[in-house]
Amino acid sequence: MATTRRRSDPWSPVAPDLPAEPARPIDGGRGPAELVELAELLAEAGAGAGRDVRLVGVRLATLRVVGGQLAGVTLRDVALRDVALAGTIVDGGAATRVTVDGGRLSGAVWVDGEIRDARLTDVRADGLTLRFCRLHRSRFEGCDLSGLDLTRARLDHVEFVRCDLTGVDFTGATVAAARFADCRFDRVAGASGLAGAEIGVGDLMGLAPSLAAALGITIVATQPTDRG
Repeated sequence: MATTRRRSDPWSPVAPDLPAEPARPIDGGRGPAELVELAELLAEAGAGAGRDVRLVGVRLATLRVVGGQLAGVTLRDVALRDVALAGTIVDGGAATRVTVDGGRLSGAVWVDGEIRDARLTDVRADGLTLRFCRLHRSRFEGCDLSGLDLTRARLDHVEFVRCDLTGVDFTGATVAAARFADCRFDRVAGASGLAGAEIGVGDLMGLAPSLAAALGITIVATQPTDRG
């Protein structure tokens, strides 16, 4: 049965349209400890030499990919659980109605991609790069996004909830609509790229030094006033 669409809510990612069935391990049931070589993943997708990789309407569990480079990726109506795509490099392509629950995307790189209706939950993605990507109606919740590179990215109705955003680079980013709640902001680069975002009051303490630096404000310790 098709998933009910909720296009009237610009903040709520549309869930993948998938049948209610258990996720299948892409590794053929050999066990979560074994790795799937990139060539094997491409064979599953019917793609050669890492180009025009297309996964549509599938649930995948315990997916492990050992680095590699992909181009022209299409992900549509895909649910991933406990994945490891650390170090994978993707150039171009699009992801639509994708969920990622758990796993590790540390050091993965996606450049100039279109990401729409994506939801990432409890994912370790430190050092993730999304340069020049366009994110629309997507949500990151409980994720380690320390060192995330959003250089020249566009955020359109994107939410970050309870995420570690230490060292994130927002240089040249464009915010059409973005929300940040209960996130950790330390040593953020390009803080001016957050213009137009909604940020929780509690998050501002960590973000204040980065904002001051972006605005050319020098923070000095105040001296007690001598009232005689």
